[in-house]
This record gives sequence, C-alpha cells and structure tokens, in this order.
Amino acid sequence: MGFRDIIKMGLILMTVCAVSAGALSLVYSVTKVVIDENARISDAKKLREVLPSAANFVEKEIKGRPLWIGMDKDGKEAGAVIKAAPRGYGGPIKTTIGINPDKTISSIAITKLDQTETPGLGVKITMESFRGQFKGKKGEELKLKKDGGSIDAITAATISSRAVANGVKEGWEWYVGEGQNVK
Repeated sequence: MGFRDIIKMGLILMTVCAVSAGALSLVYSVTKVVIDENARISDAKKLREVLPSAANFVEKEIKGRPLWIGMDKDGKEAGAVIKAAPRGYGGPIKTTIGINPDKTISSIAITKLDQTETPGLGVKITMESFRGQFKGKKGEELKLKKDGGSIDAITAATISSRAVANGVKEGWEWYVGEGQNVK
C-alpha cells in the first residue's frame, strides 16, 4: 500500500464522517423541536395532575429554582408546584410535587420516563398506590415509616422509595422555608 492509497483512504473516511455528522446534526435539529414540545406538554400535564384545583400557573424562580404558583378560576392562589430530582437506585427520579395552600402535599407525579429504576421493583414508585401516600402529608410525615414517617416503602425497593420520600420532604421544606414567601 502506497502513500497515495493511504491519503485516498483518509480523504474517503473524512468525507464519510463529515456527511454522517451533517446528517446526524440535521436529524437532531428536526427532532429536538418535537422532543421539546412533548416535554412542555408533559410538564403542563404534570402541573395540572399535582394541583388540579389550579386553572392556570405562573412560573417564578427563587434563587435559581423554579416554582409554579397555581391560580384558581377566580384568581386566588390554589397552591404551588415544585420539582425535585432525588437520586434513586438507578439515577435521578424527576418528581413533580403539588403543595396545597395549607402546606400539605396535594399530589406527586412521577412517570415511567422520569426515572430509571429497576423494572418490576423500583419502577413501582410511579404507581398511584405509592404516590398516593403523600397526599395530605407534611413535615416529618413525608419520610418512610422505617425513618419515622408515615410512608410505606415498596418491598424490595427501599432505596427508590426513600429517595422519593426524601426528595418530596426536601422540596416541601424548601417551599415552606423560602418558596412560599414569593408572590
């Protein structure tokens, strides 16, 4: 193999790489718009799911952290929504938390796409039977029973259960400490 053959193969390889990179960039730019729109729709759905009494939401930012104030149809505050992403067994668990005006949890939302926990075990954190335990709770109640709270852990998924409980409690504490003072 001569020097010319090596240069020729190098140029061919470089051309193939450049065309592939351009095609990948084009596909990304087209699909990113769709992905971003689907994420926006999913976020809006979660806001309404965790604070159903709100007719619309006003987004605020407190010290770099987003907070959504829910307003009812009469323009009165219906509560707030915050997000947390505690680290579970398989990675971050994106949790949307609704808080009533009386500072109790209205609901939490975690979809199957919001987490990467073990299929069949940790993924049970997305089920209403687990998420529903947070409704009406606040403060120390937001911990697992094993930790002195009132939330039952999912059998064989204590790490995932504890991560969600701790994330909800930390988010609630942040809201009660700083978030609720913003209007």
